[in-house]
Amino acid sequence: MRETPRSACSSGQTERRGPSPYRACSTDRAGRATRGSPRCPRGRGGSALRRGAWLRGPSSSSGRGRGRARRQSYSPGQPESKTCRLDSVDEPSDDHRDDPPDDPSHLLGASVDASFEAAQVPFLRRLVQQPSCSREPEDVAAAAWLLDAEAEALGLSRELHEPTEGPYADHRVYSTEAASTADAKGDDRALLLVGHVDTVFPRSEGFLEFSRDGDVIRGPGVLDMKSGLSSVLFALRALGAVDPAARRALRVRFLVTTDEEVGSPSSRSLIQREANRASAALVFEAGRDEDLIVTHRKGTAFFRVTVTGHAVHAGLHHREGKNAIHALALLVPRLEAITDYDRGVTVNVGLIRGGTSKNTVPGHATAELDLRFERSVDGDEAIAQIEEALRFTLPPSLEGCTLCLEGGVSRPPMEPSDHTNALRRRYERHAGEAGLGVGEAPLQGGGSDANILSAAGVAVIDGLGPYGKRFHTPEEWSSLDSLRRRTQALAGFLYEVAKG
Repeated sequence: MRETPRSACSSGQTERRGPSPYRACSTDRAGRATRGSPRCPRGRGGSALRRGAWLRGPSSSSGRGRGRARRQSYSPGQPESKTCRLDSVDEPSDDHRDDPPDDPSHLLGASVDASFEAAQVPFLRRLVQQPSCSREPEDVAAAAWLLDAEAEALGLSRELHEPTEGPYADHRVYSTEAASTADAKGDDRALLLVGHVDTVFPRSEGFLEFSRDGDVIRGPGVLDMKSGLSSVLFALRALGAVDPAARRALRVRFLVTTDEEVGSPSSRSLIQREANRASAALVFEAGRDEDLIVTHRKGTAFFRVTVTGHAVHAGLHHREGKNAIHALALLVPRLEAITDYDRGVTVNVGLIRGGTSKNTVPGHATAELDLRFERSVDGDEAIAQIEEALRFTLPPSLEGCTLCLEGGVSRPPMEPSDHTNALRRRYERHAGEAGLGVGEAPLQGGGSDANILSAAGVAVIDGLGPYGKRFHTPEEWSSLDSLRRRTQALAGFLYEVAKG
């Protein structure tokens, strides 16, 4: 998509204004993220990498300026940490550890089943009960440390990436030994698995508990998307238990971000870099109805319109006033008219503020709007229409008011491609073997990090987490049976990729 001007104003002329409050969440033509805003305060430049040993406390991972440590990896054959030990899983003896399994699909499913109630569900309980609101980095870091402990037990290496801005915890990249040392673009075994550990629930809301009622589990982030994170870790565990040689052959990098729920402002460049070193990417957002796989998401852009008029006493000098709310009210229908359902373009003016008192002609008003679009070309056209909508002739009583537009693209669209559809069909074979439905999900209006990956040019599929409903609400729930089957499907897919 073309780069959107950070600000355009109209009062019979166009002028530049200060930085957009949304520019931290917008992209330029090349998909790069801009930095700095009142909502996402300016941080240090690019994402800094810390190759960390497995430090032993969450206080070491959230903030900046922490001590640097060497990268440390662990062999899949080493004993697992006590907190993650799976005594119920039978692993091959050392004498036959690398022997190929007789029936890998059956053994992988059995391995997932053996650890599911004994380890995966208890791990998920701990992860869900640790609050991790995006804007509360100490809590997010504590949740990420639970992932660190499980990744350590799997023999994965860990990289810490400082956020490029804002009050966010460090992002993580876990990698298998084969993927930890060099780029693997063009190698079909080079996979990027993607998730986020942050949620939308502040600790202060009191929605902190994990509960279970038969197949249904509830809790903050149980669907979006902590269950999906557990699926990745325990699929890798199952593969390592059944065929360690296949696990070692994988070039898997597992990216876990800490700011997805607020638009990925500080992880965007990291996501793009990881996409550039992978042949395919899998995203573990919540599963959709009938287990359909997501290949198409709308792009999003956010804007703020600021109208400046002239405030006066409504009783004494009404004639001299320039009512900013009046001018904004004339603009809103012009913006809403840009919506075109046939092209998949929607504009929603969702928030309006203005005025100081009922007896003052308001000299200031703002509107915030949400733009959604299916294709980049349609997004470009809609943005041009929004800019043009501000260039209209005000009535004489409002002459002198200025209208300024700030904002831009938050996430480009996830557009389907032949490569994406081929990846979906390949994954579906294993989903079907696990008892899941198959097929392509309808267009999704909400965005995810899959949008950024798609724009970077890598084949990507999404919605690979378990099924559930009501995410972002205190009624959020997920299905344990769906989680188990999703983990089995991923384990089977990873085995196929490892075997080439």
